[in-house]
Amino acid sequence: MNDKKSQAEIFGVALMFVVIILGILIYGRIQALKSLNDDDNAQESEYKILAEGTLNSMIKMSTGCYVERNRDTLKDLINYCLDNEFAGNDIEITCNDNTHIGACAKSKQIIEHSLNTLYSNSENSIINAPFKLTISMPQNKDAIFNNVTISNFGSFKYNNVIITEDNRRSYKFKRAPSGLISWATSQREINFELYIYYR
Repeated sequence: MNDKKSQAEIFGVALMFVVIILGILIYGRIQALKSLNDDDNAQESEYKILAEGTLNSMIKMSTGCYVERNRDTLKDLINYCLDNEFAGNDIEITCNDNTHIGACAKSKQIIEHSLNTLYSNSENSIINAPFKLTISMPQNKDAIFNNVTISNFGSFKYNNVIITEDNRRSYKFKRAPSGLISWATSQREINFELYIYYR
């Protein structure tokens, strides 16, 4: 029992270090753009790079769940989920912390945890900002990852007001898109797009 608890704690610490390192890398890339002249364009460019860098880093991040030998990135896990999804069933995997969970559910859990950690008001976050991630598989409408939205709208607070997608414009939040990040899977193409909202 203590071994499982120790493994879970080690996995948690390792995941936190990965998130911190990703944050430092992305933050360093943003700082390189500070020399742009136009403040509005510079700010928009910073957030676009942040959104794109977040997505690119996240899909390459180790998950602690090996789906095949030496394949444990989030992208590997999502591909495994989609390769083995039949009639909406989520194939179960075992991760380093000895948990048994569906590959698709674990993928969504990692994405949501990573984004909420990176863009929340905590000491480990890059920045406190609203975000919205959309995942779609337009050519496979029945896929588990079609029309998935992960966001902190409704829990993000600004000046003691909960910011939603509907009221964000009245509080002058602009949005910066990552651009579409796609790859081919066994079930055709999967698309990711992350929006970071800023003032």
